[in-house]
Amino acid sequence: MTDRQQPDRPNVLWIFADQLRYHALGSSGEVNVLTPNLDRLAEEGVRCSAAFSQYPVCTPFRAGLMTGRHASHCGVPLHGDFLAPGNDTIAHAFRRAGYRTSYVGKWHLAPERGSHMVSDAGWAGEDFWVHPRLRGGFEDWFGFNVSNNYYRTFYSHGERVEPHRLEGYQTDALTDLSLDYLSGRGEGEPWFHVLGYETPHPASGGDPRVPRYPVPERFEQLFEPNDIALRGNVPEASEDAAREQLCGYYSLIANLDENVGRLLDWLDETGLAEQTLVVFFSDHGEMGGSHGLRNKQMPYEESIRIPLLFRLPGRLPSGGEHRQLTSGLDIYPTTAGLCGVPLPPDLHGVDHSASLGEDGDLRSSVLIQWLGTRFTFGDHPYRAIRTRRHTYVAARDDDLCMLFDNDADPFQLRNHFSSGAHLDLRRGLHGELVSMIQRSGEAVPDFVHRRDPGSGE
Repeated sequence: MTDRQQPDRPNVLWIFADQLRYHALGSSGEVNVLTPNLDRLAEEGVRCSAAFSQYPVCTPFRAGLMTGRHASHCGVPLHGDFLAPGNDTIAHAFRRAGYRTSYVGKWHLAPERGSHMVSDAGWAGEDFWVHPRLRGGFEDWFGFNVSNNYYRTFYSHGERVEPHRLEGYQTDALTDLSLDYLSGRGEGEPWFHVLGYETPHPASGGDPRVPRYPVPERFEQLFEPNDIALRGNVPEASEDAAREQLCGYYSLIANLDENVGRLLDWLDETGLAEQTLVVFFSDHGEMGGSHGLRNKQMPYEESIRIPLLFRLPGRLPSGGEHRQLTSGLDIYPTTAGLCGVPLPPDLHGVDHSASLGEDGDLRSSVLIQWLGTRFTFGDHPYRAIRTRRHTYVAARDDDLCMLFDNDADPFQLRNHFSSGAHLDLRRGLHGELVSMIQRSGEAVPDFVHRRDPGSGE
């Protein structure tokens, strides 16, 4: 270990999945798909069992992840916006602390062409090209904005607008790219490396010949619809479609898990495991047929609850469970706290580094925003909070207003929003929601005011 790689200055490997819900890991109780490598990571580190996406869609979540600030505060309020230069990010913080920073994979914080972005032979630049000023401060770059095409993905590298094609299957190839880069790092300055997978997000692009959940051949027949155990909130009319969807979803997760294993094996083989903080997480979940819904965006558990794992041998307990409420905004400051990296002032995220695996209440609730989208996800604005026990949603539309007791009703089948018996509870939760919105720096929307139980609604 060199002078610069002290135990309190570990390397950092962020492994970032897209659309992976909390419930889809063995360590979270999943029974359909085996995730031995991710479960190993949980067994050797700390599993955050109450982690939630602060904005359950790609771009605004990623902006909050990188800045530690709510999307409404860092200039990315809508899916389809981009993170402008001038935002101070985690990459800047780690660079100031003497780390070499690098990024591989999906970025989704640069300008986009439209709602169906697929890299193709007639590349125009927006799909793979991320201008150096729009790379969030990362020094070494092998990223693309968005592909959604697992067998035809291009990435940008350097300052020339030139596509570099990944060879083979995207998830495998991104792992290869990261391992090649990290293997070339010499001793000296510690590194902060992000591997942004696109999996298990479904493929898209409008080509009927491309499966929604493409995987290498040996993963194609791992799951049969009749064998899939559904969550207890999938309506009967949605069961067949849900089982078909989840077969594809779980096949992507099986491949993801194998690639996480390759990364963990490399850390072991190189002797870097003891001096590397590994953080695994996702931006949001997937409904998978629950409540008759397919994707994300909504403030249900399947959409907002995310996996979050921290492993740092000798510093964090093995097999620990962190039950404290954790927001996606907290990943940045907690990572920095574990590495002794100074934080800029006034982050919305909370540093859990001193209490990972311990009880406490650093947060009373997690604020979940949905301000809208520039694309195809629908116009259904809401603001929500998730407390240790309850989910409370104040929305513009009546059918999206929610109040769930997640302890008594884990599948969220009984909505108490309009229940007179729960009026006092709703008043308290509404006050907490308003307070959280104000602390985020956003003006309280009119529709939230209209949902105030004391307003005479």
